[in-house]
Amino acid sequence: MYKNYNPSDKESILQYAKGLIGKTFNDICNEDEYFLTQIVKDISPEDYKTSYENKNRKGGLGEIIEERYFHYKADNFSRADFSDADLELKVSPYKINKNGTVSAKERLIISMINYIKIIEMDFYNSNAWDKLKNILLVYYLWEPSINNRLDYLIKHVYKFSPNADDLKIIENDFYKIRQKVIDGKAHELSESDTLYLGAATKSSDSKQRTLQPNSTIPAKPRAFSLKASYMTYVLRNYIIKDEDKNDRILKTDTVPDFEEYVLDRIKCFNNIKDVELFEKYLGSKTISSKNKYSRLVLEILGVKTKNAEEFEKANVQVKVIRVEENNRIKESMSFPAFEILDLINQKWENSYINKYFGKTRFLFVIFQKSNGNYFLKGAKFWNMPIKDLEGDLKEEWERSVKTFKEGVKFEIKDSSSPIKNNLPKMSDTNILHVRPHARKAAYLINGIKYGKGKIDTDTDLLPDGNRMTKQCFWLNNNYVLNQIKDIIN
Repeated sequence: MYKNYNPSDKESILQYAKGLIGKTFNDICNEDEYFLTQIVKDISPEDYKTSYENKNRKGGLGEIIEERYFHYKADNFSRADFSDADLELKVSPYKINKNGTVSAKERLIISMINYIKIIEMDFYNSNAWDKLKNILLVYYLWEPSINNRLDYLIKHVYKFSPNADDLKIIENDFYKIRQKVIDGKAHELSESDTLYLGAATKSSDSKQRTLQPNSTIPAKPRAFSLKASYMTYVLRNYIIKDEDKNDRILKTDTVPDFEEYVLDRIKCFNNIKDVELFEKYLGSKTISSKNKYSRLVLEILGVKTKNAEEFEKANVQVKVIRVEENNRIKESMSFPAFEILDLINQKWENSYINKYFGKTRFLFVIFQKSNGNYFLKGAKFWNMPIKDLEGDLKEEWERSVKTFKEGVKFEIKDSSSPIKNNLPKMSDTNILHVRPHARKAAYLINGIKYGKGKIDTDTDLLPDGNRMTKQCFWLNNNYVLNQIKDIIN
């Protein structure tokens, strides 16, 4: 039944699995009839393949490998797939980016979160640990030009277990998720609450809800998952090995809590002038570069780049916030420019903004001005609360998209005056607004050019054929200020 591998031996399973490399899922089906003739006996080879060609069938490609290559029937039991070897099979896609790098295409689902049972669970007795302690990773290359997913090519097979440093962070993530359920806040869980182990939504119906203990509010079904950012790091550094980094924040494995360690490192310099810190860490009091504050924070943490290993795995973004003497923030927080024609075709569930704030954890480092000088005030890890993400943020994003779809209305006085439009402004929103991204304004309206910018580089195409200055989303400065009140007060 098992062909040429021992189902109770990890190394035997791994060596047999390496025979998958270079095959498509069609190849696997075409090369094997044993499962259909000896095990299920009630489906034709073509009907079997047709049933798995549906891209909406979750887990389908993994089931093909289980059934047609390893010859065991796929099931939904909580035990590991190769239970005698204590080894879990996970089949996952990766992609090649425009710049030639590779990235995991999605997070790696580990196991469902049972809200009733988790409150009594210890991490090392949990279904999460049972599934992730030993993983047989099978990576296939996702390509947008391939229509039949059975034609995807398997490229990598790797036996993975989290190392000791990662495991400590994963364990802490588990307990953060568990605590939120204990507190009756399972409905407020977000993937960005944690670092490596996330609470991912797990339902094809976004309206589906399930009961939770300690609260009458139903919660979305969620699953433990290793984040896409974590799996990208594993893919690049452990499997393909196209990167070799030693830029780590943690220099020892005795740190009990990563986030507390980071905050304590920064706290050591609270109430010290920025110029003194620039001199200490960057060698000069007068630094002209725009990213000097971010560079300073990274130097304090003992790393050189924003892609420090722990931040890259956890998708942590460092944002330095400067608060003025009047307790205000001058600038809103900007994000990359979007293409309008792409934006209007997005659905909220798959939009860049939803994914970004739903999966990104931020390290806010705050400098506050006093007597004409900026002083380090403190830092905090932050992610957008789910009530904001699915409330005002969603509504304001949808309002912006609707405005673009229905047609931006311009107010033109003369060629020398700024051109106004009806896109949602900061004064119209609580969290998110739209503003120009290009340095110089440029418009092409009804064939007439306005502004000092260049049409080909500073504008974006509108659905009606007109062009306007490139736009991006901005996080309202008042909203950001509210998130750091506990630091500056």
